Amino acid sequence: MTLRIGCVGCGNMGGAIMSGLARPGTRNENRNSAYTLCGYNRTASRMQALEEAGVRVMASPLAVAENADIILLAVKPYQIREIMEQIRPALNKDKVIISVAAGITMHNLHQWAEALCPVVRCMPNTPALVGMGVFALCFDDPALSSECRQAILQIFSGLGQCVEMAEDKFTAFSALIGAGPAYVFAMMQGLVQAGVTMGLPHAQTRQMVTALFAGSARMAEEDATPLGQLRDNVCSPGGLTIAGVNALDRAGLTGLLVDAVLAANARGAEMERDNG
Repeated sequence: MTLRIGCVGCGNMGGAIMSGLARPGTRNENRNSAYTLCGYNRTASRMQALEEAGVRVMASPLAVAENADIILLAVKPYQIREIMEQIRPALNKDKVIISVAAGITMHNLHQWAEALCPVVRCMPNTPALVGMGVFALCFDDPALSSECRQAILQIFSGLGQCVEMAEDKFTAFSALIGAGPAYVFAMMQGLVQAGVTMGLPHAQTRQMVTALFAGSARMAEEDATPLGQLRDNVCSPGGLTIAGVNALDRAGLTGLLVDAVLAANARGAEMERDNG
């Protein structure tokens, strides 16, 4: 059976997802059956690379919905309701809507789809652009079949790590993981800035800092040792590393990171109340 996947809003995130699904390796390794891809983007030029990769370009959101079994909505949150109104004539029980819009609840999706089809909420993060995203998926809709749930997990597992999550945890996920790349890039930028300040070439410093984060993440993934212990293992008595770590502790880096995530969480909750 050929599964038809369509995307409305093929910008950064929607385009990354469709580009990943269009890769031959993704299609062959993560699905038991073939699928076809189609998409629409308001800025038509964004579709050129996707079309070259095999994504069929549609003239409207409604055309996507008419030609897809799984309809991915990757537009801005404030655009979701309007798009749902446009695609509603094509909705039926055999189609599934997946929304990646922050702050748009399952209740919103059900209401705007008029319960014509099952809905799924998905929250990705930007490393999906390089096939290493983390995707939270909410399958709370009782109308969603187990077969379709498995198909959606297979689709997104080819683009990164999938985590099934209740909707009441989505805001926390968004604040920690969805926004997480911004925190990581801020830390990377700080280290690059320090390297340049000490006279290291910018390009070389960025390359080294990138490798530093990639290697450290790999260690944390493969070694169950507590993160604090991994940090302490780098610190020799009276050495330069402990001097740097002491400076971070005095500045309250851990507390700043916690505060950043909690601030994002508070804003996310506010967004959901506004849309509710």
